[in-house]
Parts: sequence; structure tokens; C-alpha cells
Amino acid sequence: MSDSLSDHLSKLDHCLQAPELARILGVHKITVYKLAAAGEIPSFKIASSVRFDPRAIARWIREKAVTHA
Repeated sequence: MSDSLSDHLSKLDHCLQAPELARILGVHKITVYKLAAAGEIPSFKIASSVRFDPRAIARWIREKAVTHA
């Protein structure tokens, strides 16, 4: 059986950049940047670069799945 998206993200060992997260989620990178700027998706900044903790994103996905199930 294959891993769910949240399981896959939980196993990553590096911070994600918006283009990589966009590919994983199947959305445009601008969408990821907009979600981060609005505080709708967990993110943090290193200088002026937005980064995403894959485990935080995995939790966010699980919470959204429960909310919209």
C-alpha cells in the first residue's frame, strides 16, 4: 500500500521551498506563496525566503482532511 501525501511529507528531512511544495500539492507556486502570506498554510521565513516544514504541512493536510471530510 502506498503512503498518503501526509505520510510522504512527514518522512522528508529538509525544508521545502514554494516550488517544491507546489509540485507536491499540485498547485501553482503563486498559490503556495499566497497561502503562506495569508497565514493559511504553516510557513516560516529565512531572511526573505519562505520555507515550509514538511511535518507541519503534513499536520495541516490531516487537519484540513478532517475539517472537509
